[in-house]
Amino acid sequence: MRTTALVVRFLLELALAAAAGYAAWNLADGGWRAAVVLLAPISVIALWATFLSPKALVAIPPWSRILLEALLCGGVGYLCWLAGAQAAGPALAVLWAVDRAVLWLTRGTPSVLEPEGAARER
Repeated sequence: MRTTALVVRFLLELALAAAAGYAAWNLADGGWRAAVVLLAPISVIALWATFLSPKALVAIPPWSRILLEALLCGGVGYLCWLAGAQAAGPALAVLWAVDRAVLWLTRGTPSVLEPEGAARER
């Protein structure tokens, strides 16, 4: 179960970056559109890599990680909803919440995708 939740988490990371680009495309206009469409997914990926990835450059407390994840997923979900994806935006946020709950409930369970002991930290 934990391995499946970790795969879903990775797919959510990819979807989050794509959704940020989608929202930027639909919400930005004029000369800034191209820049915003490039910067939105790059910003999401940079935040995730810096603070949330398994090999994050900056270690933050677990509650901060969950808060940052919630802000990213909820924020991008809301922007997608504003951009016209009324089903996809909330679905992204709900899927993140369910996946986060499964990861929390399966903490301590071994997974082939995590080094030994990493499951306890999430």
